[in-house]
Amino acid sequence: MLRPIMIAAAVAVIAPAAQAAAQPVPSAPAPSAEVSKRPTLHVTHTYLRAAPGKRAALIAYIERNWFAMDHIGIEQGLFTSYSLLERADDTTADWDVIVAVGYPTIMGHDAPGTADAFRKIRAAHRETKVDGLGLPELGSIVRHYPLTLVQQGR
Repeated sequence: MLRPIMIAAAVAVIAPAAQAAAQPVPSAPAPSAEVSKRPTLHVTHTYLRAAPGKRAALIAYIERNWFAMDHIGIEQGLFTSYSLLERADDTTADWDVIVAVGYPTIMGHDAPGTADAFRKIRAAHRETKVDGLGLPELGSIVRHYPLTLVQQGR
């Protein structure tokens, strides 16, 4: 008789904890359906070279500054995406990372209103330095390619 009571007591203690653990964790709000469904028609690639020994700091700088602004650009419908690609091999090259930004129009950054809207985002942004260093000390832009997206898979 004591054993069934102990089992019932254990279930009474464990069941609410298990139920609480099974509850979904709230996440950040998703972009509006209109913004998130816009196709990417243009992508701009910006190649950057890190200063010696500063690749990780350059990446952190891009994430804290450029992507903070790009996130706002997505919310405003100026961009469809942004990403950072890091060169994965140790061959000699004049670049270390690529920043890719997707646009919902074929004109990209040159679309009417886009440059002006992004200028306002940039003016409102306060630079976050990494280890006390800004972009000039962490690296430099090597080149910039505006690209028209011809085809994209899932």
